[in-house]
Amino acid sequence: MSSYRPPPGALRPAERLPRDSAARRIGAVVWPSFFAAGVATMVFFAIVDPLDLAAITWPQVRISRQAGYTIGFFMFWLCTFSACLFTALLVAPPLPDDTPREPL
Repeated sequence: MSSYRPPPGALRPAERLPRDSAARRIGAVVWPSFFAAGVATMVFFAIVDPLDLAAITWPQVRISRQAGYTIGFFMFWLCTFSACLFTALLVAPPLPDDTPREPL
C-alpha cells in the first residue's frame, strides 16, 4: 500500500487568478506573433527583393520597395498570429462542465 498523500490544496478545483486577464492572454498571442513576423520578414527579405517579387506575382501593379516590406511583414504576422492563436486555444484549460453526467 502506498503512503503517498497529495499536498494540501492539490485536490481543490483550479481557481481563476486575477493575473489571467484578457489583456494578458491577448498579449501572449500578439507579442510572439509580432516577434516571429519580424524575424521572418528580415530573413525572407534578406534573400528576396520585394520589387522582383512584385514583378513576378503582380506585374500590372507598381509598388515601392517599402510597401513590399510592409505587405510582407503583415502577411507574416497574419500567418504567425494564426499559429499562435491556434496554440493558445489548444493549451487553454477546458471550461467547467456544470452538467451532471450519467454513468455509462
